[in-house]
Amino acid sequence: MTRIAHILPVAALGLGIAVSRGVPVQAQAQAHAATPTAGISGQVVNQQSRIPVSGARVNLIGTRLQSATDSAGRFTQASLGAGTYILEVRAIGYGVTSWVLRLADGELVDYVFELEPLGVDLDPIVVEGRPGYFQRRMQEFEERRRAGRGIFITRDQIAASHATTMVDLLRGIPGVRLNCRSGVCTAQMTRTAHGVCAADWVVDGMPATVSSTPHLPVVGIVAVEIYRSPSEAPAEFLKADSDCGVIAIWTKSGP
Repeated sequence: MTRIAHILPVAALGLGIAVSRGVPVQAQAQAHAATPTAGISGQVVNQQSRIPVSGARVNLIGTRLQSATDSAGRFTQASLGAGTYILEVRAIGYGVTSWVLRLADGELVDYVFELEPLGVDLDPIVVEGRPGYFQRRMQEFEERRRAGRGIFITRDQIAASHATTMVDLLRGIPGVRLNCRSGVCTAQMTRTAHGVCAADWVVDGMPATVSSTPHLPVVGIVAVEIYRSPSEAPAEFLKADSDCGVIAIWTKSGP
């Protein structure tokens, strides 16, 4: 964008003619004319906020003259001759803008140069966090459930069952038999060829005791996996001497 600046001179320096012994008046006038004394000073600011723009590059097009604005947004181009100049200002985040300036002999001007900030549309930033232990375990639970081996009880199903303990939750599960004596229950798996066997228990990926686990309250339990034989269970749930099925419990407070 090019603008014609209507600039009033801050000061005008006249060319005086002085006589010095041994130097002709005409020669002195030529010496003064050969020394450019005009100049451009100014401040570069944000057009909207009026905040000074530091580090802007100021060029006089068609010349080798250039400078940069300081922390206050100011710059100076001195020792200019009379004539018409195109002053161009560039800064990161702003549109390139230019002004046409006309200087007389010895004219010094000071002007505020406004830069229009560019509207930059940034791509949205997507933050992808790594899943924690619980999230990973639930992902693995869903993967095994989709594979279709075993019986899976989800959090919603646990809530809908109105069960109080794991014993209540396991009642009626095909292939699972509850053997209760004197208020203590054992979960057993029915095996066609070998009768029944006591199921192994896994809580949050760790082996658990057979005697107390069936009486765990379901509060805090978010998923249950039931495998009725070693061949049906994933290797990560089996012990070295496993000869029965596995009941795996997942809680939200797992490690």
